[in-house]
Amino acid sequence: MKTYKLTPLDQLLLEKNQLHEEIKVSEQKMVFQLQYFNDNWGSMLLKGVASSVMDKVTNKVDHISPLSTASYVTRGIGGGWGNIFLSNYKTFGTLGWKIIKPLALTLLTRRATSMLFHRKKKR
Repeated sequence: MKTYKLTPLDQLLLEKNQLHEEIKVSEQKMVFQLQYFNDNWGSMLLKGVASSVMDKVTNKVDHISPLSTASYVTRGIGGGWGNIFLSNYKTFGTLGWKIIKPLALTLLTRRATSMLFHRKKKR
């Protein structure tokens, strides 16, 4: 029974094809991740900001002395509009991005064209 032995050239071609397949798979993963980021960047940013703010608030609340003698009424954290906003941050993030994106693109294109094509001042 003969076993087929690859020549060095065949081995290189096989490795090249395997690398091309791995590159295609990694490109597809990267495209998927970038599309996900493009679709959800507003909510991810809002979630990060909200979590950092809530961490700071809870950290400050934890360090308050329980032996405080002041008698005043405090309002719960995140109550009212803040609670509605934090519970629907994904909706607000995507809605905000749909509003901000055209405005930002317009501003950036105007800025770029004004930097590229200077107008001469009339004297």
